Amino acid sequence: MKMVSRITAIGLAGVAICYLGLSGYVWYHDNKRSKQADVQASAVSENNKVLGFLREKGCDYCHTPSAELPAYYYIPGAKQLMDYDIKLGYKSFNLEAVRAALLADKPVSQSDLNKIEWVMQYETMPPTRYTALHWAGKVSDEERAEILAWIAKQRAEYYASNDTAPEHRNEPVQPIPQKLPTDAQKVALGFALYHDPRLSADSTISCAHCHALNAGGVDGRKTSIGVGGAVGPINAPTVFNSVFNVEQFLGWSCGNIAGSGRWTAVEPD
Repeated sequence: MKMVSRITAIGLAGVAICYLGLSGYVWYHDNKRSKQADVQASAVSENNKVLGFLREKGCDYCHTPSAELPAYYYIPGAKQLMDYDIKLGYKSFNLEAVRAALLADKPVSQSDLNKIEWVMQYETMPPTRYTALHWAGKVSDEERAEILAWIAKQRAEYYASNDTAPEHRNEPVQPIPQKLPTDAQKVALGFALYHDPRLSADSTISCAHCHALNAGGVDGRKTSIGVGGAVGPINAPTVFNSVFNVEQFLGWSCGNIAGSGRWTAVEPD
């Protein structure tokens, strides 16, 4: 019985030594990479603080395609688990756009802000199996509050309109502003072009043909009719509030309103 207890104790001690040794190496690796001199920096100190947080916590391990991984990645078993986490993490959230925006002092997209806010509020990232080895990856309450404050500042500075009530300025989905600045001459020109059929291939179809402003900006058809009576493969989405459309016809060849206008007027089939 004593022999069994002794073997068990030795085994547990061996596991503890291996765990502490591996954790020490991981801490050294993470600390070294977070202080690399060749890491790109922003001209704005607050942006650098957020970039440093993302790097220190190892977010880029699973949320970018080409992070430098620690040596234990090549250990059988660990490699398969990490490959799974990297595949799932990169599919769920690509961090590269956030880093690019911070480096250029540009606004981070609302969807990316929402994702970061959610994992901070519900404390789902980094996962426990990651912080079990990467001790520096744990997010403190102070760090969490700083990231949430940065998100609120981004929304207030770049996305909240002046007529939005203060209690709604930090919401994931911002209310549409009551009005936007416009140029009267551009409005007049746009109205004329919108109703001018000469923009189509045979001078018969204008934008208003499928997007009548007196009918909700649509034509009410299952699929729209274009040049030469050709029936298009899609319907006519409303043009009302289209100024807020970031993408047009997701999954199609045209990514914006200008592209969709050419596609429907010149190549309706």
